[in-house]
Amino acid sequence: MYYAGVDIGGKNTKMGIVDDFGNVVSSMTYRTQKERGYDAILLDMISNINSLCMEAGFDIKELSGIGIGVPGIVNSRAGLVMSCSNLNWKGVDLAGDVKNLTGKQCKVCNDANCAALGEQRFGSGKNFKNLVFITLGTGVGSGIILDGKLFEGLGCAGAEAGHMGIQVDGDKCACGNKGCWEEFISAKAFVEQTRVAIEQNPKSLLAEICKDGISGKSAFIAAREGDSVAKNVVEKYIGYLTYGLIGLTNILHPQAFVLGGGIANEGAELILPVKSMLNEYIDNNGFYPYVDVVGASLGNDAGYMGAAALVM
Repeated sequence: MYYAGVDIGGKNTKMGIVDDFGNVVSSMTYRTQKERGYDAILLDMISNINSLCMEAGFDIKELSGIGIGVPGIVNSRAGLVMSCSNLNWKGVDLAGDVKNLTGKQCKVCNDANCAALGEQRFGSGKNFKNLVFITLGTGVGSGIILDGKLFEGLGCAGAEAGHMGIQVDGDKCACGNKGCWEEFISAKAFVEQTRVAIEQNPKSLLAEICKDGISGKSAFIAAREGDSVAKNVVEKYIGYLTYGLIGLTNILHPQAFVLGGGIANEGAELILPVKSMLNEYIDNNGFYPYVDVVGASLGNDAGYMGAAALVM
C-alpha cells in the first residue's frame, strides 16, 4: 500500500509517496508561499500529491491515506491545527478539509513528532520502541515514542523538551518563558556562545576562522585544529545538551536518544562524548540500564516519512 506524507514548513514544503516498508517512490520540495493563505496552500498540496501519485504510476484514489506534519500546536486526535505562527493559521480543520477534497483518511500532527515517528519506523531509531528525538536546529524540536507509539500529552500539547526549564531567571525564550533548554542548545544559542568566546579571545584561532561569519560548525572546526578556546565552547555546549538529556532520562529512561538537526551532523564528535557523559551520570553502580545516543539518519525526509507513518 502507498501513503502520502507531507511536511509543511514556513518556507518550504516537502512531501513524498511512501510504501509500508519506508521506500520513497516519489518526492518533491516546493516553496510554501505562506503569504497566499490557507486555502491556496491546501489546494497546492493536494495538487502536488496528485502529481506525485501520477509520477509513481497510480491514481490518488489508490492512496491508503495522507499524513501531514505542521510546525505548531496540533490536536492530532481531532485533526485540527490550533495555532501555527509560521503559517499564520489558527483553528483550521486541516484533516477534515483534506478528507473532504480527496476522500482519503488524513491525520495531522506536530512536525517534530512526525520526524520522531519517521526515525523510529524507518531510520536510526528502528531498533528502539522507546526513544526521544531531539532536533538541534534554529530552535529545538522533540518527539517522544513510548512502546512504539507517539506520546503527545494532554491536548497533544506535550513532548516540547526544548521548553523544559533548566535555569531560573535565565535568558528569555521565544516562547515567552525564561531559562528554556532551547536557549542553551539550539544552533542559534551555540552561535551566540561562539560569538561571546571570540569577543573574549579575539586572537584565538576560533576568531580567525570566524572572521567572515559564525556558524554552528565554527567551534567544531576550530576545536579539531586544536584551538583551546573552541574546545571549551564545544565542551560547554555538550554539557548543556547532556544536562537536559539526564533530566529526560530520569523521567522517561528511554532506550535511546536520537539527535537530528545541523549540529548533530558533527557525528561522533558530538554523539560519543554526550553518550559517555550521560551514561556515566546515570550509571548508579550499574543499577540503571544503559541509554544509547545515536544520530538521526533520515535528514530532511524524516518529517514527511513520519507523517506517512501516521496513517499506516
